[in-house]
Amino acid sequence: MEVAGRHPICVACYYVAMAHGGGGLAHHWRRWTSLEGWVSYVGGWGVSRALFLGVLFAGYFTLLSYFIPNLSLFTFGWLVGTAPIWLPVALVVGAWRMWVTYTQSLYLSQRKTMLLELRFPREITKSPRAMELALANLSLGSGETTFIHRAWKGQVRPHFSLELVSFGGQVHFYIWTWSVYKDLIESSFYAQYPDVEIIEVEDYASAFQFDPNTHTAWGMEWRLSTYMHGFAESGLKDFRINAYQPRSYVDYELDKDPKEEFKIDPLAYVLEYMSNIRQDEQLWVQIIMRKAGKQGVLGILKRPDFESMWKETVEEEVQRLRAQAAIIPSSVLEEVYREAGDEGNTARPPQPRPSWRQQRMMESMERHLAKTPFEVGVRGIYWTRGDLRGPIYAGLRALWRPYGNPNYGSQLAPLGWHNDFDYPWQDVHGIRWTQQVRRVFDAYRRRSYFAPPWRMPANILTNETLASLWHPPSRSITAPGVARTPATKAEAPVNLPV
Repeated sequence: MEVAGRHPICVACYYVAMAHGGGGLAHHWRRWTSLEGWVSYVGGWGVSRALFLGVLFAGYFTLLSYFIPNLSLFTFGWLVGTAPIWLPVALVVGAWRMWVTYTQSLYLSQRKTMLLELRFPREITKSPRAMELALANLSLGSGETTFIHRAWKGQVRPHFSLELVSFGGQVHFYIWTWSVYKDLIESSFYAQYPDVEIIEVEDYASAFQFDPNTHTAWGMEWRLSTYMHGFAESGLKDFRINAYQPRSYVDYELDKDPKEEFKIDPLAYVLEYMSNIRQDEQLWVQIIMRKAGKQGVLGILKRPDFESMWKETVEEEVQRLRAQAAIIPSSVLEEVYREAGDEGNTARPPQPRPSWRQQRMMESMERHLAKTPFEVGVRGIYWTRGDLRGPIYAGLRALWRPYGNPNYGSQLAPLGWHNDFDYPWQDVHGIRWTQQVRRVFDAYRRRSYFAPPWRMPANILTNETLASLWHPPSRSITAPGVARTPATKAEAPVNLPV
């Protein structure tokens, strides 16, 4: 390999990387010779990107000040002299961002919201496919018709929140929505589950009074992560991760409506876990969703469309898998030819076919390609009085593990908020912990994920995946905390004599 002409330090780093051997070579080479690699490395030790880059800049600036006389005065003069160029641009960009934040916040503050509780009968015989159809009706792109609607009025696409909440072991299913969409939700759910009860209830998150002297909390989010080596360098930053959906009810064969005794529903673990907490504990989980669509506000410039990007990414990943399936490593071919006694490789070239894993991956991606994509954010909070119990917050971190898909490549992994406090220097004297509790509580209470005041990175999940995460529990799920209506309720026949 060519290393001549490189800086001696880089050459030394290269040979250090060579010592690791094999597939780790490229990884270590990029880590020690790129700024992003160093940022990732120190980030693993609990040092933030801003702190590391700030210290690095201060160090370089201090070092240069020894070689350049009056460097500080020169820098200040250069900034003042070029201010007519960069200052107007900075002011325009800053003012535009503030305007968009103001208009969208004003628009959202004028939306009347409500919380609907879904109460299910004892007998649920339909598969989660019924919930999949119900959720498809919530893919709404209204509100962002023109540039005037987006930029001047601050309108955004409606979003909904599917919620699983446990109060001392009593599990409830909620859906949060703007009031104008109540009829749409009722018609969508009643069409698939005519025996379900949908009633408006008080918002538990708004009614909850957080007392830092009494309550302790652990907040987190779940985002798509991967088991695949190809994403090891880019991780969650790579949009390709959205092409690989977690395991759904179809993978558990619940779409075939098996008998109750043969159903294996991953939601059973989620509900059983949420049923087994103490009376003074609460678990809140929300799945915030909106139609995958165009991003940004400006109508003059091209607005990226997440739905089109996702479909193109899925198709590209399918083609990538097909290309991988058509390639056989030369080392394997040479070994096969040698065992066959054909040292000259004159036999007919092999015709590679997809492995079982590759075939299932392509089937899964192409199946989801025919479904409705949503932008999704998943957030959870564990509340308690006193100290946090390790098994509870550890179980909350692994809440969606049954949906992990090692064969197809993705899982919902915990990160953010209180998951970032691994080292003592990240939160001296617990100052940041309480601050993070207030912030995650405010984000949860507002159901804010795609617009001010909380804009968070979202994933693309289809209605098939969402229906797997949140659907009415069948009779096979016997979690004690799941409340069910004692009997089916119906109105009296309209033809009764007066």
